[in-house]
This record gives sequence, structure tokens and C-alpha cells, in this order.
Amino acid sequence: MKKRKYSIFSLAVVLTSLSLVIAGCGGGNNAASNNSSTNVSASGGDDSTGGKEPITLTISTDQMFSSGAPGIQKNPVADEIKKKTGVTMDIISSDPEKIKVMLAGGDLPDIMIVPPEQGRAAMDGNLAMPLNDLLEKDGQDILKYKSALDVINKRLDNTDGNYYFLPINVVPDAKQYVTYSPNVAWYTRWDLYKEEGYPELKSFDDMIPMIADELKKHPKTDEGKKVYGISGWTDWGLWSYHVPFIYEEGWTENTKNTVTKPDGSYVHRFAADGPLWRGVEFYNKAYRAGILDTDMFTQKMSDYEAKLKAGQLLSIHMGWEIDAANAYFRAKGQDDKGFEAQVVDGATNQAYGLQSIVGDNDPWIIITKSSKNPERAMEFLNYFRTYEGARLLLNGVQGVHWDVENGKPEIKDDIIQQMTTDANFAAKTGVGLYGKLTGIGGSAIDPSDGAYVDLRNSDKFIQTKLTPLDKEYSEHYGGKFPGDAWDNLVKEGKAKPLSSSFIPAMPALQPQGSDDLAKKESNIEQILIREIPKAIMTDSDEEFQKQKDRIMGLINKAGFEEVDAFWKSSYEQGLQTYNELTAGTNG
Repeated sequence: MKKRKYSIFSLAVVLTSLSLVIAGCGGGNNAASNNSSTNVSASGGDDSTGGKEPITLTISTDQMFSSGAPGIQKNPVADEIKKKTGVTMDIISSDPEKIKVMLAGGDLPDIMIVPPEQGRAAMDGNLAMPLNDLLEKDGQDILKYKSALDVINKRLDNTDGNYYFLPINVVPDAKQYVTYSPNVAWYTRWDLYKEEGYPELKSFDDMIPMIADELKKHPKTDEGKKVYGISGWTDWGLWSYHVPFIYEEGWTENTKNTVTKPDGSYVHRFAADGPLWRGVEFYNKAYRAGILDTDMFTQKMSDYEAKLKAGQLLSIHMGWEIDAANAYFRAKGQDDKGFEAQVVDGATNQAYGLQSIVGDNDPWIIITKSSKNPERAMEFLNYFRTYEGARLLLNGVQGVHWDVENGKPEIKDDIIQQMTTDANFAAKTGVGLYGKLTGIGGSAIDPSDGAYVDLRNSDKFIQTKLTPLDKEYSEHYGGKFPGDAWDNLVKEGKAKPLSSSFIPAMPALQPQGSDDLAKKESNIEQILIREIPKAIMTDSDEEFQKQKDRIMGLINKAGFEEVDAFWKSSYEQGLQTYNELTAGTNG
């Protein structure tokens, strides 16, 4: 979820009734946008840059673009982007703290992909460029989704008449659909689950003794490397501790800080009864069972991924990791081994795709005032707000990675196979690597051909991708493919769909002087990052509770109650605004 894949992650989900909210979307449903407004003339170009003068744009994000490397991008998708726009991408991968330093110093890249709170800091610091004039001149495709721009301003309570931020994954015709497999769930080794006799799990805690038994039987990989039951990483802050539990246990992620409990009531993520402590308690139980990888307290996402790709993990967090994890077994000819979404009684899942007319909740894109060529930056970003540009980012180059087959655009068979067998496919090809630049969500329908923008949603892709492991898993639960199996579980009452309740019109945390809430919250997060491992590594319920009480005392002293009160009020105001926006749209 991204956070952010946070937060996700993922897809930020919004009630489909929101697609009726604002009629002024500029006809985004009606035109095929393939004739991009980026096609301006420029001197000095050649065939390799689409007739445009070649330039390099620096782009930063608070997390890596998928699994790619920073620096000058050189792969088939990056080359095609250069051909279409004249832009060479220079990616600056920065963790959240580095971006805070960049914002404080004011020496910024051309384009930044930022979460709302950092976006607000950029706007208030006069570092984000006002976009109105650029949009009128070079962003006509973006203006077709003006309501998405308006919602961002509403969230930030910005009333100066200017737009500063561009959303990602806007879908003008948002409709729920069944995805190939759940994107949000706990994933465990299906072959080992079968070996254990398909034990019935009443809660996620029941996975712990199951995984402990599996680890005893399979302590090392075929190559002799140590195997871990449950792991995580640190460079996404507190993400590993709480985001998986928000989704899998029926909570609703509204913003970076606001969560709705399964009963519909508000709670702050870090509250004593919030999802963070649910996750910490789970990891404590895993630690006591001897299955927790304590490297999770220090390792980065890249270290975690290295273990995942080497077959060293018995469980993983999110669906975007499955192909890379299973590629390890396929490369060894072990098609009967690998990960699938773990079925737990009453679990929630994201086997349904639902994007929004106003785009994702987080992150957003800014052009900075440091940009040496803001006009070209806007042209570049506008291209990815066309169906052609969005499809390039998500599916690759036509004729290389996908092509028209029997009158329909489809990913090529060999490319589908590479996606599921090569753990480094995205890094090598660029396909799906730059998804955070995508202006149009993959579940949108391209009106020029009637197909999904993301061709991985096609029937042909599903049938071609279906591996022996996926087929066995799906048939066990009465489905044709993994997502279909979960859909059946939902219909049978054995699982629940992920909630689509979402409050888009909520302000980000706003600075209020030298002793502002944003600084307090940042301090609270640092306390939790530092102290939570001490709670996890306790050997009894009594010791765990002592550590929890101690840590809650520390964050309360640091101002948590004040921060919590702000977010509770913000949630209530956002809910009221949301209800006003959606009033009368259900008929």
C-alpha cells in the first residue's frame, strides 16, 4: 500500500460513486488522448528524440521505482520515453529523511514524487512551482481530470487559486474488477502449506506455529542458505509493522495517519489499539516462536528482496513480491513450489481492483522551482496522462513487449513468461518500473481500442500467466485463477473484500510554527522506530506489556495526544466533506 506502497501500495481506493462527483473532468472519458499535447516542435532534435531537443530531467521519489537502480535510465522503456519526449530520466532514489533534507536546503531535482505532508512542505516553502500556466500551455491532457487537481487542493486547504500537484492513477471510468491475484494479503509457501495438510487458520496468529513447523523441516535453501519464517525492512519507516495488518484484518487506510477500524470507528495508526501495535504484537509472537528475522530491525528493502529472490523466506507481505519470489523456484524447474495468498478465516484481501476518478491518495508529483526547464517537465508528465504514455509505462514498448493480436492489444507470450520467471524483469526492461509517473490508472479503458490500459488485466494475460502452482491453488479453492478463487471465497463468506471506503478530501498535517504538529509527529515516528524492536524482542506477555506501556508513555510525552486529536478532527471534517461531495451521486 505505498506506500505508501505505501500507503501503499498501492491502489488508493475510493467509492465508485465518486466517479460521479464532479462533471468538469473535461471529457476524459470521450477522447482517446493518443494525440498528446506534448507534440511540440523543438530545434536540435533527431529521430531518437522524436524531433525534440534532448534534455535530461532529474526525478526523485521517497522510494525506489520498483526494483530499478538510480541514475541515468537505460532500458527499452526508458529509451522509448526518450524517443517520444526527448527526455532522458535521471532517477534520484531518496529515503524520506533525505527528501526532508533536500526540501530544507531548497536544492531540488526537476520533478519530485512526494507524499502529501512533504508536498505541503514544498508548497509552503515556495519550492513547488505553481502549475496553472504550464497546464494551460503544455498540460491539456492533465486538465481533462481537473477534479483530481481540485481534490488535492481541497485536501491541503489550498485556496490561492493555483495547482501545485499532479495525481497518479486517475481512472475516469472506475469500476471494480477481479485481479489476477490478491495484491494485499499474507503470502506463504503453498507447497509447504500442502505438506502441512492444509491446516485451517482462524487468525493470522495461527500462521506462526504453522511456519515454525515448516522452518524446522526446511531450515536451509537448496544452496545451504539460512531460511527465515517472517521478515521485513526499515527504510520505509514503520511500514512493515502496520500496513499489512491494516489491509489483511479489515481496517481501512484513509491517509498516512488515519485508519478506520473494522467497526467503522476512527483510530490513529500509532494508538495503543491501532494497527501498529497489532503488528508489533504479531512480530513478538513470531520472535518467541523463533521464526522472526531480526535483521528486519536494520536491513533495507534491497536486503529483504535479496533474501526473497534467494528462496530464504517462508512468508512475504504483498502481491507485488510474488513473481520475484517464485522466479527462484521456476529457475530451478520446481514449478510445484512457491508462494500464494494465505487463506485465513474472515481475512480481507485485495483481489478486486478499484482505482479512482481523483487518483491515488499518495503520492503526488510536483515540478520544483529548481527545474531548469519546467515547460519540458510539464510536457513529459503530460505524456503519461495520455493513454499511449500510460500504457508504455505499464506494459512496455509496442512491438517489443506487447502488440495487437486479433484486433486487441495483448502482452506477448514470451514477455508474460519472462515476467513470471525472471526476478529482475522490471529492472532489465523498464516495464512497470516507473509506475509512479503514471497519470492514468491501469484499470482505465482506452477508448481507442476498448482494452485496459494495463494489459495484465486481459483474459489472455491471465490464461497465459497461469502457472502450475497458480492452477493447483486456484482449483483447490474452486477458482480459475488466484483472484477468482478469492472471489469465490468472498461469495462463500470465508473471506471479505477489502473495504473501498476512503476519505479523499482530508488535509495533510499542517506546520504551525517552530513547535508544530508535523515536527512532533516526526519525532514520535523516530521514537517508535527506535523503541519498537525492544518490545518485539521480549520473552513474555508481561514484559511485552511493560515495553508497550513504556513506549506509549514516551510518545504521549512527545505530544501524541495532541497529534491524535488533530487527526481525529481532520478525519471528521474530511468525512463531512466527502459526504458533501458524494451527496446525491448514488442514483
